[in-house]
Amino acid sequence: MLDARTFKTVLENTPLVSIDLCLICNSQILLGKRSNEPLKGRWFTPGGRIHKNETWQDALLRIAEVELGLSGIAVEDFSLMGIWDHFYSNSVLDQNTSTHYVNLPHYAEFKSELRMILDDQHGEFNWFDLTVVYNDENFHPYMRNYAGWLVNRMGQYK
Repeated sequence: MLDARTFKTVLENTPLVSIDLCLICNSQILLGKRSNEPLKGRWFTPGGRIHKNETWQDALLRIAEVELGLSGIAVEDFSLMGIWDHFYSNSVLDQNTSTHYVNLPHYAEFKSELRMILDDQHGEFNWFDLTVVYNDENFHPYMRNYAGWLVNRMGQYK
């Protein structure tokens, strides 16, 4: 783990590579209310950065276990949604350091709702209808983009 000063230097000079997990059940997406910046207090998909010398596959499984308490899932359960840039004017460190993520969001469909274990990244989890998220301007534009992609992928109507 990087100390705060080193991590700030990284944030100021490079993008972070991250994975977001879009978990879908009955046309609903699981979102967590973020406890930290960027997007503190907003509903967003669970996710995290890939660590140095960690494969994206290992990162996906780690994020699922650490952020959601999920074990027994496989990388093959997920599909890549593409490569997305996310830009934020602030960071987990402070309001003056911007964050740039090169994000590799993945989605998986489940037949029944999963039981999540809260971590320090989220105040709560909830399931939201994909079309509501896509059409509701109260959700962050990046979250709405994910929902729109998923709605189109799953053939639902907007």
